[in-house]
Amino acid sequence: MEYAISYLSRYPKTEQEIRIILYRKGYDTEDITSTMASLKKNDFINDEKYVESYFYSEVEKNGRPVYVAKQKLLQRGVPKHLIDAYLMEHEAEISEGIYEGIEKQIASYKKKGVEGFDIIQKLMKKGYRLQDIKKVLEKRD
Repeated sequence: MEYAISYLSRYPKTEQEIRIILYRKGYDTEDITSTMASLKKNDFINDEKYVESYFYSEVEKNGRPVYVAKQKLLQRGVPKHLIDAYLMEHEAEISEGIYEGIEKQIASYKKKGVEGFDIIQKLMKKGYRLQDIKKVLEKRD
């Protein structure tokens, strides 16, 4: 328990990540199960809050593609239903963050001399959806 709390105080982690860390550290299954229950009860681990924080930081604030953020959360063991619920609930804020991110990327590419369809291709390779790119381009015109 002490090791898990110490680790969580430095790095926010998902439930699955902490479980893996404890297994790798050599703790037995019973200790890990009781530790995880205690961490959840005391709200030291909360995947819903983790999803909220991650999407706010990566997508809403920095404008990164939803697809990329969603894949990283799935890799970290966050249940898909939690991610989907957050996306549905915060669709407007997420869209606004994505549009701002695309706008910044377009401006950056234009400074580098990239024009037209090449910008669209580069944005799509980064994980942005074509419909989001089109909306931003329509607003620019």
